[in-house]
Amino acid sequence: MKIDIYAMFKTLMFTMQNGRSLSSGIKLLVTSAQTKKERKVYLKIYDDLKSGSTFSQSLKKHNIGSIDIVQFLTMAEKGVSFRVALERIVHYIGVKDEFERASNEKITLPFIYFFLASLIVLGVKFVAVPYQLDAAKDYSKEILKLIHEHLEIAQIMTDALFVLLTIVASYFFILLFALFAQSRITQGIAKQIALYLPFSSKIVIYFEKFILFNMIGEMLKSGISFKKAIESAAEATNIKRFKMAFLESLYKIKNDGQFILHSTLYDNTEKGLLKGIGSSSQTGEVMLEISERARADALSSTTKFFRLITVISIFLMAFAVFIEFYTVVLTQILIEKGLIDLQRGAGGM
Repeated sequence: MKIDIYAMFKTLMFTMQNGRSLSSGIKLLVTSAQTKKERKVYLKIYDDLKSGSTFSQSLKKHNIGSIDIVQFLTMAEKGVSFRVALERIVHYIGVKDEFERASNEKITLPFIYFFLASLIVLGVKFVAVPYQLDAAKDYSKEILKLIHEHLEIAQIMTDALFVLLTIVASYFFILLFALFAQSRITQGIAKQIALYLPFSSKIVIYFEKFILFNMIGEMLKSGISFKKAIESAAEATNIKRFKMAFLESLYKIKNDGQFILHSTLYDNTEKGLLKGIGSSSQTGEVMLEISERARADALSSTTKFFRLITVISIFLMAFAVFIEFYTVVLTQILIEKGLIDLQRGAGGM
């Protein structure tokens, strides 16, 4: 059952801002549900909360919300005021939805070009080439040989274009699913694959950093210890490099009492910001600033990625049009030239 996550969290946020409990918010969602299925899902969440489950556990159990949303909520439940956590989650969902709407304009052209190029590939491979070979049977052996050699090159170019389309389109869709897929399984698989690919790995890491440091900052501002906040982040993230960096930081705090500025977690600017901190609250402010920097980097990098994919898709489309021209038009020109050469040869004799 697909639930409008933004509307659900917004309702819960308003409910808690008005001084009521999370359970009261869920009850309100039950009474205002538009369909029986939606009402049934909210009732299940309400029963889970009554039985002692956390909100994030219930969402995970009923497959509601993407991985990043549940991850965000799981961290929040470890110490941040739940009202504050809902506000931050609503803000995060709003940022993500706004970015997705803006991205829709940028991904339309690649979709169109991939589709048209794929049609041309299929048309050339399974229609144009067989048709030309069949039509060439009535010509002489000399012309038939020329046509075969010509169409073999067309087949090679078509196969090469098919491979390029598969690679570029797969790259494109993997990042889309990693960022925007609603299915937790689909997003999880795409996210792990994207982490091994150049460029897309940076985008996924930026978004992950945006989530983690946002909640670390809120935890610290709420009075939670730095150690507890880092422990929560280490448990929440499924990106290995972040998890190892957080665990190393915890080890240094525990054994040496040192706060290390791990290069995986902080760039030089962020390290400079953290050097002057003197309290947990100040650390929290800097962590929130780091989160916003990561968000800006994620949005900028994703925009560049979509532009690059658009340019590549245009070149692939142009290549597809050339192959079609090569297969259909140039084959006819080749046939006519072959016929003319044969007539001249016959006339010379």
